[in-house]
Amino acid sequence: MSDNTETNATVSEEVSTGTEVDSPDTESPLAYENKKYRQRAQEAEKRLTELEKKLASAEEAKLKEKEDFKALYEKVSSENEALDATAQKWNKYEENRRNTLLEAAPEEERERLAGLDLDTLEYVTDKINNNQKINAPEVAGRGRKVEKPKNVDWSNKESLKENWSNIIASYKKN
Repeated sequence: MSDNTETNATVSEEVSTGTEVDSPDTESPLAYENKKYRQRAQEAEKRLTELEKKLASAEEAKLKEKEDFKALYEKVSSENEALDATAQKWNKYEENRRNTLLEAAPEEERERLAGLDLDTLEYVTDKINNNQKINAPEVAGRGRKVEKPKNVDWSNKESLKENWSNIIASYKKN
Protein backbone atom coordinates (compact mmCIF):
# COMPACT_ATOMS: atom_id res chain seq x y z
CA MET A 1 0.00 0.00 0.00
CA SER A 2 2.90 2.38 0.74
CA ASP A 3 4.36 1.74 -2.73
CA ASN A 4 1.09 2.88 -4.30
CA THR A 5 1.13 6.03 -2.14
CA GLU A 6 4.70 6.81 -3.27
CA THR A 7 3.73 6.35 -6.91
CA ASN A 8 0.76 8.67 -6.50
CA ALA A 9 3.04 11.22 -4.85
CA THR A 10 5.51 11.12 -7.76
CA VAL A 11 2.68 11.40 -10.28
CA SER A 12 1.29 14.40 -8.41
CA GLU A 13 4.81 15.94 -8.39
CA GLU A 14 5.01 15.49 -12.16
CA VAL A 15 1.61 17.08 -12.62
CA SER A 16 2.65 20.03 -10.47
CA THR A 17 5.97 20.57 -12.33
CA GLY A 18 4.35 20.21 -15.75
CA THR A 19 6.84 17.68 -17.17
CA GLU A 20 5.53 14.89 -19.32
CA VAL A 21 6.68 11.39 -18.42
CA ASP A 22 5.07 8.06 -19.33
CA SER A 23 2.87 6.59 -16.69
CA PRO A 24 4.50 4.18 -14.24
CA ASP A 25 2.06 1.46 -15.33
CA THR A 26 3.90 0.94 -18.66
CA GLU A 27 7.43 1.01 -17.22
CA SER A 28 9.22 -0.30 -14.18
CA PRO A 29 9.38 2.16 -11.27
CA LEU A 30 13.16 2.50 -11.58
CA ALA A 31 12.98 3.33 -15.26
CA TYR A 32 10.24 5.85 -14.53
CA GLU A 33 12.34 7.53 -11.83
CA ASN A 34 15.41 7.48 -14.08
CA LYS A 35 13.50 9.13 -16.92
CA LYS A 36 12.12 11.76 -14.55
CA TYR A 37 15.56 12.65 -13.16
CA ARG A 38 17.12 12.69 -16.62
CA GLN A 39 14.50 15.16 -17.84
CA ARG A 40 15.08 17.37 -14.82
CA ALA A 41 18.84 17.31 -15.39
CA GLN A 42 18.44 18.18 -19.08
CA GLU A 43 16.13 21.08 -18.25
CA ALA A 44 18.57 22.32 -15.61
CA GLU A 45 21.52 22.16 -18.04
CA LYS A 46 19.55 24.03 -20.68
CA ARG A 47 18.59 26.72 -18.20
CA LEU A 48 22.19 26.98 -16.95
CA THR A 49 23.57 27.59 -20.46
CA GLU A 50 20.89 30.23 -21.11
CA LEU A 51 21.72 31.99 -17.84
CA GLU A 52 25.46 31.90 -18.60
CA LYS A 53 24.85 33.51 -21.99
CA LYS A 54 22.64 36.18 -20.41
CA LEU A 55 25.26 36.85 -17.74
CA ALA A 56 28.04 37.25 -20.32
CA SER A 57 25.97 39.61 -22.47
CA ALA A 58 24.96 41.62 -19.38
CA GLU A 59 28.62 41.90 -18.36
CA GLU A 60 29.59 43.17 -21.80
CA ALA A 61 26.72 45.65 -21.80
CA LYS A 62 27.80 46.88 -18.36
CA LEU A 63 31.38 47.39 -19.54
CA LYS A 64 30.15 49.25 -22.61
CA GLU A 65 28.00 51.51 -20.46
CA LYS A 66 30.96 52.35 -18.27
CA GLU A 67 33.01 52.83 -21.41
CA ASP A 68 35.63 50.51 -19.98
CA PHE A 69 37.09 49.75 -23.36
CA LYS A 70 40.37 48.59 -21.88
CA ALA A 71 38.70 45.63 -20.16
CA LEU A 72 36.75 44.83 -23.34
CA TYR A 73 39.95 45.00 -25.38
CA GLU A 74 41.77 42.65 -22.98
CA LYS A 75 38.89 40.21 -23.02
CA VAL A 76 38.66 40.16 -26.82
CA SER A 77 42.44 39.94 -27.24
CA SER A 78 42.65 36.91 -24.92
CA GLU A 79 39.87 35.19 -26.90
CA ASN A 80 41.68 36.11 -30.11
CA GLU A 81 44.95 34.56 -28.87
CA ALA A 82 43.16 31.32 -28.00
CA LEU A 83 41.57 31.22 -31.44
CA ASP A 84 44.91 31.95 -33.12
CA ALA A 85 46.51 29.00 -31.34
CA THR A 86 43.69 26.73 -32.49
CA ALA A 87 43.97 28.04 -36.05
CA GLN A 88 47.72 27.38 -36.12
CA LYS A 89 47.19 23.81 -34.91
CA TRP A 90 44.59 23.25 -37.63
CA ASN A 91 46.80 24.72 -40.35
CA LYS A 92 49.70 22.50 -39.27
CA TYR A 93 47.47 19.42 -39.25
CA GLU A 94 46.04 20.26 -42.68
CA GLU A 95 49.51 20.80 -44.15
CA ASN A 96 50.79 17.47 -42.76
CA ARG A 97 47.70 15.62 -43.98
CA ARG A 98 47.96 17.20 -47.43
CA ASN A 99 51.64 16.21 -47.72
CA THR A 100 50.86 12.64 -46.64
CA LEU A 101 48.08 12.35 -49.21
CA LEU A 102 50.19 13.83 -51.99
CA GLU A 103 53.00 11.37 -51.23
CA ALA A 104 50.52 8.51 -51.57
CA ALA A 105 49.36 9.77 -54.97
CA PRO A 106 51.17 8.82 -58.19
CA GLU A 107 54.00 11.19 -59.12
CA GLU A 108 52.50 12.24 -62.43
CA GLU A 109 49.28 13.37 -60.68
CA ARG A 110 50.79 15.29 -57.74
CA GLU A 111 50.95 18.69 -59.44
CA ARG A 112 47.29 18.57 -60.44
CA LEU A 113 46.19 17.29 -57.03
CA ALA A 114 48.14 19.94 -55.09
CA GLY A 115 45.54 22.62 -55.91
CA LEU A 116 42.57 20.72 -54.46
CA ASP A 117 41.09 21.37 -51.04
CA LEU A 118 41.69 18.76 -48.33
CA ASP A 119 38.34 16.95 -48.51
CA THR A 120 38.51 16.58 -52.29
CA LEU A 121 42.14 15.51 -52.11
CA GLU A 122 41.28 12.78 -49.57
CA TYR A 123 38.45 11.53 -51.76
CA VAL A 124 40.52 11.49 -54.96
CA THR A 125 43.56 9.79 -53.43
CA ASP A 126 41.31 7.21 -51.78
CA LYS A 127 39.74 6.43 -55.17
CA ILE A 128 43.13 6.26 -56.89
CA ASN A 129 44.63 3.96 -54.27
CA ASN A 130 41.62 1.65 -54.11
CA ASN A 131 41.29 1.26 -57.88
CA GLN A 132 44.83 0.06 -58.42
CA LYS A 133 44.99 -3.70 -58.76
CA ILE A 134 47.90 -5.38 -57.10
CA ASN A 135 49.34 -8.07 -59.33
CA ALA A 136 51.90 -10.54 -58.15
CA PRO A 137 55.15 -10.06 -60.00
CA GLU A 138 56.01 -12.83 -62.39
CA VAL A 139 59.44 -14.32 -62.17
CA ALA A 140 61.28 -14.66 -65.49
CA GLY A 141 61.82 -18.20 -66.61
CA ARG A 142 58.83 -19.68 -64.85
CA GLY A 143 55.58 -20.39 -66.50
CA ARG A 144 52.22 -20.15 -64.88
CA LYS A 145 51.02 -23.29 -63.21
CA VAL A 146 48.08 -24.89 -64.91
CA GLU A 147 46.13 -27.51 -63.05
CA LYS A 148 45.94 -30.74 -64.94
CA PRO A 149 42.53 -32.32 -64.86
CA LYS A 150 42.33 -35.49 -62.85
CA ASN A 151 41.66 -38.74 -64.63
CA VAL A 152 38.01 -39.58 -64.45
CA ASP A 153 36.80 -43.11 -63.98
CA TRP A 154 33.66 -43.06 -66.12
CA SER A 155 32.32 -46.23 -64.56
CA ASN A 156 32.52 -44.92 -60.96
CA LYS A 157 29.74 -42.51 -59.92
CA GLU A 158 31.78 -41.11 -56.99
CA SER A 159 34.62 -40.19 -59.33
CA LEU A 160 32.16 -38.46 -61.65
CA LYS A 161 30.65 -36.46 -58.76
CA GLU A 162 34.07 -35.33 -57.49
CA ASN A 163 35.28 -34.25 -60.94
CA TRP A 164 32.03 -32.91 -62.40
CA SER A 165 33.22 -29.28 -62.44
CA ASN A 166 36.41 -30.31 -64.26
CA ILE A 167 34.38 -32.31 -66.79
CA ILE A 168 32.11 -29.33 -67.52
CA ALA A 169 35.11 -27.00 -67.78
CA SER A 170 36.84 -29.25 -70.26
CA TYR A 171 33.74 -29.28 -72.49
CA LYS A 172 33.48 -25.49 -72.32
CA LYS A 173 37.08 -25.13 -73.52
CA ASN A 174 36.38 -27.29 -76.56
